Order: sequence, then structure tokens, then C-alpha cells
Amino acid sequence: MLPALRQHGSYSIKKHHKDEGSGLPEFRKAKAIEIQAKAIQIQMENVKKIFEWATHLSDNARQTIIAGLINPIPGSEVIPLPLITEKHYTATEIGKMFNVSANKIGRIANDNKMKVKAYGDTYPDKSPYSNKEVESFRYNEKAIKKFREILAAEQEAAKSELV
Repeated sequence: MLPALRQHGSYSIKKHHKDEGSGLPEFRKAKAIEIQAKAIQIQMENVKKIFEWATHLSDNARQTIIAGLINPIPGSEVIPLPLITEKHYTATEIGKMFNVSANKIGRIANDNKMKVKAYGDTYPDKSPYSNKEVESFRYNEKAIKKFREILAAEQEAAKSELV
């Protein structure tokens, strides 16, 4: 006691934490990892159910869904969000470009079988009229060129009928 008092100017008893040496911190860490693994497994089961229901989703949409469900669990970006390489447009946006309705754009796309990978991708979207999540097709630049050709041909046909 006296040497400690001389050396430090005070005497104090070291307090040992009751968890020290018991392995409790390691156990807690292992338990946390186990809980995270179970949470990831549950979310992957949810992903499978979503993909069974939403069969027409693009690869980018699938990766976005997986990242949105998995990344919050570990608290970091384990699964990266997909890189968007080209801009996609909704039928409403294309309709505004050509001064026609979104409905007409959809009908043209259906009649000309344009809802394929070459002309865009399917994305999950929220319905504007309800709380449902729906799949919507978004068009790329190649589709816009095709719409321009089709609408120009329709205008030419309408003009020739008037003459």
C-alpha cells in the first residue's frame, strides 16, 4: 500500500468489471452476428416471395429490391444499388414530349410489341390511385425514336386521308 501511495500520490483499488474474463462480450458479439444472419435469411425469403409475385421485373429492379431489404441489416452497403447507364422515361413523360396522352403511348407500345428489354425495363412503382405497388414499364431512347417514327407515320396517314 505504501509504495503505491508514494508512486501515485493516492491509493485506489482496481475495480474489475464483472464481465471481464467471463467471455460475455464475445458471446454478445456472436449473438448479434447470429441475429443479423437470421434477419438476412428472413429478408431473402421475402425477396423470393416478391420475385414469385413480380415475375416481370428487370435485373436492375431486382437488385434494387434486394439492396433495399438487405443493406439496412448490417448498416452498410453490402449489396450495391445498380448503376443506371441510360435514362428511362414513363409513358406520361413521352406523351408530353409528343403532345399525346400516356394512354396512347401505352396503346402504341402494346400494338407494336415494344414492352421488351430492347425498348426499356420494368420497374416497381406505386399506383397513383391506391396504396398498391405495381409494375410499370419505362422506355429508353431507342423506344422514343420508335414512337417518333410511329407517330409521324400516323400523322402522314391522317394527312393523306384529308387530301
